[in-house]
Amino acid sequence: MGKKPLNREQIQQIRILVKGKPLHELLLNLSVDLMLRSSDLRNLKVSDVMNPSGTVKESVSVKQIKTGKRTLSMPILENSRLAIAEHLSDKSQDEFVFEGRKSNYTKQPISGQQYGRIVKGWMKELGLEDVSEFSTHSMRKSKATAIYEETHDVDAVRRLLGQSSVTATSAYLGVTDNSALELAKSINL
Repeated sequence: MGKKPLNREQIQQIRILVKGKPLHELLLNLSVDLMLRSSDLRNLKVSDVMNPSGTVKESVSVKQIKTGKRTLSMPILENSRLAIAEHLSDKSQDEFVFEGRKSNYTKQPISGQQYGRIVKGWMKELGLEDVSEFSTHSMRKSKATAIYEETHDVDAVRRLLGQSSVTATSAYLGVTDNSALELAKSINL
């Protein structure tokens, strides 16, 4: 079934843990809101989330590295808006949103490995002993799973994730025949 998504409570707890840590606040909030793959998220530039005037954009659409297709124009919600305004207002439009400590020298965003270590670190801070079930992919999956659990609309989630088939999205979300049958049992006409 792949990596586990984070639930609402875990996300709220991590928000408290990362307060005042610019890289972590931006990673947490934008990864949850935008549901992007690690490579697409890490390559965001300030110009993707902020207007030249310094205001935060309403939404973000990026060309996906894996597929070459553009994502839907995903809304930037309040937690992300606040983190962007607080931490990126003094950055130039061509800088990466997720700069690591070495970015001054490399002019590159954080690596996928560094992002993965950050996610696992968050889970350890929450008290989980086995963090192997969590990764950067958990962040992409978190909001998608919450949307599916609330709506049971696999096609909407497919569109939000930019996936090409409902079958792939069903597998991604862990929708099994048993969970589909449970839904059928819960609706009585």
